[in-house]
Amino acid sequence: MKGRGLVVFLALILATLATAGVFMYSRGVEEQAKTGGTMVQVIVSKVDLPARTDLDQMIKDDQFRVIQVPEGVVVDGAITSLDQLAGKSNSVAILAGEQIPAARISGNVPGGALAIPKGMEAITVSLDASRGVAGAINSGDQVVIYGTYTDFTDIATGEKLPTTTTVLVPTAELLAVFRPVSTTTFGGGDETQSPSEQLPGSLAVTVALSPEDTQKFVFTMETGRVWFGLLPPDENGQPLQPISFAQVVK
Repeated sequence: MKGRGLVVFLALILATLATAGVFMYSRGVEEQAKTGGTMVQVIVSKVDLPARTDLDQMIKDDQFRVIQVPEGVVVDGAITSLDQLAGKSNSVAILAGEQIPAARISGNVPGGALAIPKGMEAITVSLDASRGVAGAINSGDQVVIYGTYTDFTDIATGEKLPTTTTVLVPTAELLAVFRPVSTTTFGGGDETQSPSEQLPGSLAVTVALSPEDTQKFVFTMETGRVWFGLLPPDENGQPLQPISFAQVVK
């Protein structure tokens, strides 16, 4: 009898402990539900980031912030420290306020701050609005570069060559487009116009070219005239035979 009593007593103790455990667990779940569960620190951007942004520069400009989100809504591989962004760029666009998956972050910034493709060079040219597609070009766009040549003489014969236009580079990628904001003075004060209000004439366009195309481009800028033609997304331009006045009017 004493043995059975001991067994019953131990069973009551175990049942009591189990009940207390369930109670404590339930209270913990309830508290987590009230507070949104375990909170996790993640990094988000304060601004929209186009693809291939130099994240070091964004860190320097204090364009990231730390927020707390419930553990259940953290995206896979979410960036939780600025150290994970240092020396890198984003492979696709990142929206302001959204969590940043590590899968969107590439390694060390390829090609430096301008993300110059391997084997290419970056060169900048100043274009007026008409030659730069009225300013409707942006970083990442693909363009055709045309060159026109006048007042050249055939070295062998001494004859003047006809004015000629050619496709200088069928497909070139724009790395950066800078639109200076003009400043005008009225009544002794300065008034700065927005990019949409500025006078036409000024686009500083940085383009990625092969060394051979860079040589041709610089020569054309120094001796002829350059025009940019904007290509549709994901389409390449076509090389064409040079054309002269006689071929236009024939």
